[in-house]
Amino acid sequence: MIVCLRLLFIACLALIFTLPVHSQSPEKHYLLKAGLLYDSEKSVFLKDQQILIKGNLILKVGQKLEVPPNTEILDYSSATVTPGLVDAHTHILTAQGATEELAVDAVMNSSEKRVLRAVGFAKSYLDAGFTTIRDLGNSGQYLDVEVRNAIENGYITGPRMLVSGPIIGSMDGQLSNLPVKDFDRVSRMEQSMVSGVEEAKKAVKEHIVQGVDVIKILAIGGRLTLSLDEMKAIVQTAHEQRVKVTAHCDRDWAVHAAIEAGVDGVEHGYGFKDATLELMAKKGIYLVPTYSSLDYSMQFNKVLGGKYTVEELKQGLTKMPVWLEQIRKSGVMMVAGSDAYYDMKEPRGRNAKHTITGYYEFGLPAEFVLKTATANAAKALQMENQIGVIKENAFADISVFGGDMTKEFKKSLHDVKLVMKNGKIEVINK
Repeated sequence: MIVCLRLLFIACLALIFTLPVHSQSPEKHYLLKAGLLYDSEKSVFLKDQQILIKGNLILKVGQKLEVPPNTEILDYSSATVTPGLVDAHTHILTAQGATEELAVDAVMNSSEKRVLRAVGFAKSYLDAGFTTIRDLGNSGQYLDVEVRNAIENGYITGPRMLVSGPIIGSMDGQLSNLPVKDFDRVSRMEQSMVSGVEEAKKAVKEHIVQGVDVIKILAIGGRLTLSLDEMKAIVQTAHEQRVKVTAHCDRDWAVHAAIEAGVDGVEHGYGFKDATLELMAKKGIYLVPTYSSLDYSMQFNKVLGGKYTVEELKQGLTKMPVWLEQIRKSGVMMVAGSDAYYDMKEPRGRNAKHTITGYYEFGLPAEFVLKTATANAAKALQMENQIGVIKENAFADISVFGGDMTKEFKKSLHDVKLVMKNGKIEVINK
């Protein structure tokens, strides 16, 4: 009797594992109708397009597509459809008060609190239309890795994340006005401070073991710079493991060693000279200009509670359009990044979007601006043809904005109708 039961059990298992594939539940199909569709590869807006989605991938893009039975229709014929936006420079583990030093957040808030707070920041990025973000430090000891993993495992909701872990820099770091007795302890809570080539190599290897996606270095910290040899060692070690390196640098004179060392990208780049930009373009180094905007300045001053006039704020931003035009003409690949980390009393994702609208208000065409936050960003993040595009076999990362973005860019960009990440509808608004 026991033998018969065993044979029956084995037969049942065999039946289960040999069932034909078509007996499984089919992946869901969507047909999204777009009044305007932004083609990020050609950097043009196309009228009356359709997107057929199956599971987490885009199957077809075109007009009058044939659709399988039971396909769900998403009709956005009066809206603008873009690839899911990308913010290539975020800090979702940090919230600096408008009048506080950067170190205050790490000193006053536990790792647990910072991670829990980041859950809300991550969701706010999705709500704003960002389906991918790259987090670049100021995140304790690999707290960004934990948040990224939680999103990937479905524990929390947020955009796809790529992370750097602690920023690697010289012995002065980025934290200012710390008491001498606390400087080393607090700085090492937030960063990896190195002195010498061997320490630099070891720091990169530790980061890779901990699961980072990119290495971020400080070309210059508070006062000290990494040496050229240290930067070369970091870049070589990272590249040997197929990991890219981007450099924090906010002034022209300090960036040249990073360029010589072979970094893949540069963050901030305030007022770089034409010759520097041309050299970066020649070497294929991208730039993430984390520039301000009038809306950001107004919100910041509102939080401060100070008195100001719009004209006064505009005067403080006069260099922005000049720098952006220099970047555009230089041929450097420009990538959108907000560097949002201040507590601005508004959703972090909305705050981050001020950088994109600022690019537009400072004179760059809508098509160019959107490319910095889609196809260009995807290339910088080594996810070309996967994200930042709406094309066959790309991930179904799609954002829908109300109205005609070619006519009312800023208004449309803040009017989020639908956000889809990996073929799943994450946000839907009337």
